[in-house]
Amino acid sequence: MIRRYIVPLIMAAVMMVNLSGCTNNILNKSTASVINSSIQNKESKSKDNINTNSNKQINSDTQKKDIVDAKALKDTKKNEVSKESKVIVIDAGHGGKATLEKEPIAPGSTVMKAKDVAGATGVSTGTPEYVVNLNVAAKLKNYLSKAGYKVIMTRTSNNQTMGNIARAEVGNKNNANLVIRIHADSFTSPSAKGASMLVPGSVGYSKDISGISKKYGEIIFNTLVNQVGMKSKGIITRTDLTGFNWSKVPVILIEMGFLSNPDEDKLLSSDSYQNQIAEGLFKGIQKAFLGAES
Repeated sequence: MIRRYIVPLIMAAVMMVNLSGCTNNILNKSTASVINSSIQNKESKSKDNINTNSNKQINSDTQKKDIVDAKALKDTKKNEVSKESKVIVIDAGHGGKATLEKEPIAPGSTVMKAKDVAGATGVSTGTPEYVVNLNVAAKLKNYLSKAGYKVIMTRTSNNQTMGNIARAEVGNKNNANLVIRIHADSFTSPSAKGASMLVPGSVGYSKDISGISKKYGEIIFNTLVNQVGMKSKGIITRTDLTGFNWSKVPVILIEMGFLSNPDEDKLLSSDSYQNQIAEGLFKGIQKAFLGAES
């Protein structure tokens, strides 16, 4: 009788133990699954954070590079626009024909001067000044144009004749940043030699631009003299030049040397020396504008 009840009890106990084991296994597996899932989520988030931070760094670096590139491009364009916006008028002095007509030396003045005189002639070579002037002017134009400046010539032929007011108006109408007048000198004594830079005094329209004209003139002249190695006769202020007194824009006049001096005449008539002068003037103009903008 007792055996009848004991056996079922033992079997029930065994079943309970087995069930307990299964339950523990299930619980353990479930717990392990949760833990693994949590670890995977953490690892996934960590990877996401790393990727996000990496992407942020890449984006930041890219943005910085874009900013630097944009600034460089802007600066380049600014320099290009700056040069292209500079208008330089080159006035090759005199012309093929002198005129007896006269014009006022300054606005409102009763003093009259000839519109265009013949200019000097080389004492040794017989080369007319207007030929030398135009040759140097054309070479200077070539240098400036290649560098990106807008260049306007008052004359392009040795047959052209125009008054000094008309020459000044070319610069005024084009709002030139600089008018450079190209001339050669002459004197009664053949020993006179050297170059000089003429700048306007404080009269007429040039009253407002005499200061900047002198500044440009000094820089350009000093550069030219050092570049070519010519004798310097310095900076000379003139209030009696029609082309200065009618100018509303910065204007200077270079006297490249004396055609009345045999040695300088030969130099001024040579292609190589003319090119040296043009290059020296070009470098001086570059320095003058750089100094004005810095």
